[in-house]
Amino acid sequence: MPNHYEQEFRDLGFGSIMDFLRDPTPIDLGGSTTEPGFVDYGQAPSITFPAGGGPGTFTPGDYDPPPGFFQANNVPPPAPPRTLTSTQTKRTYGGVVQVIAYYSDGSQEVIDSYTDKSAGEDAAAIFRNAGLDPAFVDRLLSTIDQVYAANIDPSEGQILNTIYNSDAYKQRFKANEAIRQRIADGQGRPGDRMLSPKEYIDLENTYRTTLQQRSMPEGFYDSPDDFTNLIANSISATEFASRVDTAASALNQADPSVVSSLQNFYNLTKSDLVAYLLDPTRAEPILNARASQSPFGLNSADELQRIYSTSEVGGMAGRQGLGVGREMAEEIVDLGKADRADEAFQFAGAAEPDLQRLGSLYGEPLDFKDLVKESLNLTGGVESGRRRRKFASRERAAFSAESALDSSSLRRMQDV
Repeated sequence: MPNHYEQEFRDLGFGSIMDFLRDPTPIDLGGSTTEPGFVDYGQAPSITFPAGGGPGTFTPGDYDPPPGFFQANNVPPPAPPRTLTSTQTKRTYGGVVQVIAYYSDGSQEVIDSYTDKSAGEDAAAIFRNAGLDPAFVDRLLSTIDQVYAANIDPSEGQILNTIYNSDAYKQRFKANEAIRQRIADGQGRPGDRMLSPKEYIDLENTYRTTLQQRSMPEGFYDSPDDFTNLIANSISATEFASRVDTAASALNQADPSVVSSLQNFYNLTKSDLVAYLLDPTRAEPILNARASQSPFGLNSADELQRIYSTSEVGGMAGRQGLGVGREMAEEIVDLGKADRADEAFQFAGAAEPDLQRLGSLYGEPLDFKDLVKESLNLTGGVESGRRRRKFASRERAAFSAESALDSSSLRRMQDV
């Protein structure tokens, strides 16, 4: 029968200790003993009360306190340890992904955070793989960031749709926009369809290769803007190559004398001429830029026409075996007498032997150019006529016959 003090200890929650004191027989709980008949249970749980009174502080031990321990000491039991109950992956704006942990006590915390814009990266890859300029792709990435800023989890289709409607895309793929508008207006043409970025870039590269293989001038049709009109009009790579070859063929069939004059007068290559025949509007600034450092001053479409007309005049002289210079040919064109030049060169070519003979005979130079100047009233034509008439007069006086170079021979040629 427990005495009064033992009962008080038991009431305080130390019943198991009292039992042990009554029967110290060791109980094998797997611990080690330091004294015979004693089991080491480890650190016991305890409660410390402040000296001045107040609630006690519980200190856990190596084993759980016995039943009624906390009630006997008027101390609330400690809260059970917090355990993880679940996790959740949650997306938010800007492509941010958070992993949130939920615990048994109702609390939660972000245990991981990262950025996932895989749909946007897949969309950007479409344009990178198409061979677009990195700077342009960077502008598209800015558009993609804007989509993520306004949407929690945008799809690749949603991102592409935003890109296709962006100003940057419409500017780079202007031909697609022209085709789309034409189809929307009910004016679609055979072969009209919107090209994917890769198809668009591949077609541009094919156009460019076609021109490079035919040695077109640098700067002629080698930028995206140059190809816009071709793609917008659904001109295939095959048709474009055919057009270039047709222009080259036309040049090959042109008067060799005219082509020679173009090259001699203005240093234009055959490729320059093909470019001009293919697209005068696009070729003009290329030829202008090249000539800006030369004395020829190519600076307008009218000037390009003047070049060709001048070369035609040079060709007329060449067909008669006459080597007319650029200055004389340009003067004939500028005075509006290109339509009479062929006849003047024919007459001067026929008279060339007599002119050289008389010039040599009377000690003054005289050749076909003097006759052309006089017949077409060019600069120096008056002086050339004076010398011709002087020689003709001497010839008549010497031989009492009409000279081959008298005024009647030239009457139908002069512009009086």
